Amino acid sequence: ATDPAVQARINTALDFITEHLTEEIRLPEVAALVDMSPSAFSRFFTRAAGRGFAEMVRRLRIIRACHLLATTSAPVSDICYEVGFGNLSNFNRQFRSETGTPPRRYRATATAGQRSFA
Repeated sequence: ATDPAVQARINTALDFITEHLTEEIRLPEVAALVDMSPSAFSRFFTRAAGRGFAEMVRRLRIIRACHLLATTSAPVSDICYEVGFGNLSNFNRQFRSETGTPPRRYRATATAGQRSFA
């Protein structure tokens, strides 16, 4: 069973990350939010969440990008900035690393799948 205090800290951190996804998110800022030193928070987060802080932020941004690619016609470049990436080439690289496919191909596959259910 998970310790409720641990779960509360993780939830606070994840809520903050989710709410500020489009902004630059710094580990020391989130550590302060849950009343921990940056180094202690980094170790705590990795143990509790199963992945490092920066990796989690990137993953949540990519998940949000996947949703936007599948449900909007916004240009990939707009989505890149909307989910908090600073430049398109880094977004494309991180997206492909996380999903195994480039954003445009992901959208084509996702939207083709949606149309087939219509």
